[in-house]
Amino acid sequence: MSPRRASSTLKTGANSPLHPPPSPRTSSLAYSTSHPMSPGPQHNRPLIDFVTNEWQYAPDEELDDSDREYFEDKKGKGKRADAPPLPKWVAQAARVQIPRRVQRWAAVYTTLAVALWLAYSSFLKPAWEEEKRLDRGMAHALREGVQFGANIRPTFAGLTHLKKLDDALVPGRPGSTKQRLVFVGDVHGCKDELQALLDKINFNSNTDHLILTGDLIAKGPDSTGAVDLARRLHASCVRGNHEDRVLLAHASLHASLQPLPGPAEDPNTAEDDLDEESFSHGDYRDRAIAKKLSRDQVQWLTACPVVLQVGSVGKWNGGTEVLVVHAGLVPGVDVERQDPFLVMNMRSVDLDTLVPRADRKGEEWEKLWNHHEKHTHPASSRITVVYGHDSKRGLNLKKYSKGLDTGCVNGERLTGLVVRANGHEEVVSVPCGDWQSQKAKKEREEKAVRKAEKEKVGKKDGA
Repeated sequence: MSPRRASSTLKTGANSPLHPPPSPRTSSLAYSTSHPMSPGPQHNRPLIDFVTNEWQYAPDEELDDSDREYFEDKKGKGKRADAPPLPKWVAQAARVQIPRRVQRWAAVYTTLAVALWLAYSSFLKPAWEEEKRLDRGMAHALREGVQFGANIRPTFAGLTHLKKLDDALVPGRPGSTKQRLVFVGDVHGCKDELQALLDKINFNSNTDHLILTGDLIAKGPDSTGAVDLARRLHASCVRGNHEDRVLLAHASLHASLQPLPGPAEDPNTAEDDLDEESFSHGDYRDRAIAKKLSRDQVQWLTACPVVLQVGSVGKWNGGTEVLVVHAGLVPGVDVERQDPFLVMNMRSVDLDTLVPRADRKGEEWEKLWNHHEKHTHPASSRITVVYGHDSKRGLNLKKYSKGLDTGCVNGERLTGLVVRANGHEEVVSVPCGDWQSQKAKKEREEKAVRKAEKEKVGKKDGA
């Protein structure tokens, strides 16, 4: 039927009784003639009167594929016959529609809960268990009365146990002209690297003061040169285990009795727990260095104390008192009662007895020290320890302990800690040559030459 004919039909029927709803084929046509944009006449009849339900009973030939699939699913024809029926609660849950806002907030809260659980299990829980373990260990040692340092410490000839740094050398003290304190880790005879580090920070002996954490000599290429540089800069120092060995060897060389030669050095030290040679391997290297030292150099090294008491350095590290040692200190023991040999050699502490060890089989002493300072003393009376000695741990900066040995003689770096009275601190380092490997290579070559010469002489004697 054409649009023109439909329009005329509606017009002629205006005065007749109300017609029944048009068929599906004419409803869309009638709507188009009554639409405001239609060129035909306008009618006031509401659009809802043109809506019927006959679309549900349309013949199959008038449905496309998508409509046919919809009706089949509607009637259940598209369901698999072998699919088991869903439980009632599953079907009810599937019909529940959760608002998107609720879904978003649920995802946010779930992510937050997972993040908190990971943070607790990875960081908070291990830290809490570590705190409890240290508390139990130290409490057990104190309860059993096995505290290290309870006995009287013997005195040692030629050794200064404790020395206080002059106030004029500490920044922030009345009358002091110093602006910076420069703490430097183990130099081990690497004079050029020490000079490079001082040049890097523009060191000025008039406004800066240098403090060496021990082991200024031995292992490296120029021990005597390193001592001369430190003396020229009016540096302060503490006695390290290598200074102690060399000074003992020097005293032995100049004793009234003729010293016996030390045993031969065992080249196989791979199984040692220590980073340096022990006296059981022989002291010929220490004697060789001792022979090169002048009287003034020996006197300067002998004056280096085991513990250097710096005091507070202005606002640095909360104004805590600062002590400088080579290896470490036992927590809970007065400085005067610390064993000097262990202060120069310790690396760990037995948690059951609080007895220090030179190897790493106990608890790290700096971990115990920081735990003890935080839980035993108020902030105003805590002590910060600056030390060296442990190149395997490297730069080890904690709240109340500052480890500065970064393995310069092994080809790594020489590190310095620069502090000011206003609390500012800076860590500076320079690269180093691998003097230890070069020295070991040279010694192996010399040993091979000596062995070849010995075998050559033996063959001649046999002939």
